[in-house]
Amino acid sequence: MLYRYKALSRTGVSLSGEMEAVSRATVLEDLHQLGHFPIEVKELAQTAGGNARGASSIFSGLPSSRQITHFTRELAMLLKAGLPLDQALGFLERDAGSKALSRLVGRVGDAVSSGKSLCEALEMQGEAFPPIYSRMVRVAEASGTLETVLERIAHGREKAQKLKSMAISEVLYPCLLIVMAIAAVTIMLTFVVPRFKDMIGNAGTEIPEQARFVIGASDWLLANWEYLLASIGGVVILAIVAWPKIRGNVQMLLMRLPLVGTVLQMNLTIRFCRTLGMLLENGVDLPAAMKLVGGVIGNKLAAEALDQSYDALRKGRSFLEPLSQSGLFPPVLINMLRVGEETGNLASSLLHMSEVFEEKLERTVERTFTIFEPMIILVVSGVIAFIIVSILSAVISINDLAM
Repeated sequence: MLYRYKALSRTGVSLSGEMEAVSRATVLEDLHQLGHFPIEVKELAQTAGGNARGASSIFSGLPSSRQITHFTRELAMLLKAGLPLDQALGFLERDAGSKALSRLVGRVGDAVSSGKSLCEALEMQGEAFPPIYSRMVRVAEASGTLETVLERIAHGREKAQKLKSMAISEVLYPCLLIVMAIAAVTIMLTFVVPRFKDMIGNAGTEIPEQARFVIGASDWLLANWEYLLASIGGVVILAIVAWPKIRGNVQMLLMRLPLVGTVLQMNLTIRFCRTLGMLLENGVDLPAAMKLVGGVIGNKLAAEALDQSYDALRKGRSFLEPLSQSGLFPPVLINMLRVGEETGNLASSLLHMSEVFEEKLERTVERTFTIFEPMIILVVSGVIAFIIVSILSAVISINDLAM
């Protein structure tokens, strides 16, 4: 579920934003873990939250995720070069390259100039900077490693965005093939087949079974296309409205599919390992890190498993048992993390496993869509060939009768 919150920081600064969590109590606990005093927490519809995020760079005036990553990388470079924080922010505001980013950096710079810490200035910007980002900056400011932590944040975001871009580029071509296939079949049934229908019907011959089936499909489509479009639109709207309730079941179903499930499980594993590893590497304690990861993992089932892991930590047990019992993470990951927990190298184990699974995911996605593309082409070719052969068989039967 998605929740909108209002809170006060330890210095009395008013904060607001959105957080994804299993329950309202989880949001309250997360805010307390971050050192804030909650004032109001309201549940939002998942679609409203998703639309707000998707349109953030267009309608809400917030910069895109890539622009935030670029800002983080350049701020780390300027701080590493020895510039004071306020001067670095002023330079980035002038050289932002977009009005949305320039306004955001300007607000952050004004807050820092008025005596706020960078973490407090980021938290004042609402959903522009996620809680994980702000929490890592808070720990970095306390330890004096701000430029190093900003570099790590930028590196992690760049890898996540690269993985997302790769997935989109791999999915785009098969989706385009499917759309073109549907368009080609629709054009044939609505424009080509009706022209042959009159000729075949007026000939007075018996229409072959295949041609009768194709002509029937064409007649049905021409007679009911309005109802078909309305039904598709209704199903889409119903799915959007019911998504918060069916989200967990859909995710569970998708993760059980042969090829898609493997890709989704590896993607979930990468996000979990990278996010938790970055938090631990930058000084966030394990219980707080688990709560933060659960709020941004993007999978309802995984968020519930992480919530159970947090409860296990509070009771003095290992956090790995709930993760193992959930079945969402591969056994090799659980075994590696168990070794890392025993040796005190949990953060390095997590980051290492994220790299391993990222390489494995790239190979799996490439192989999966390499198989899908020719399959789609074969299916489309078969459907179109069936329509053409059916109509031609009827035309040939007319010519045979004439002879």
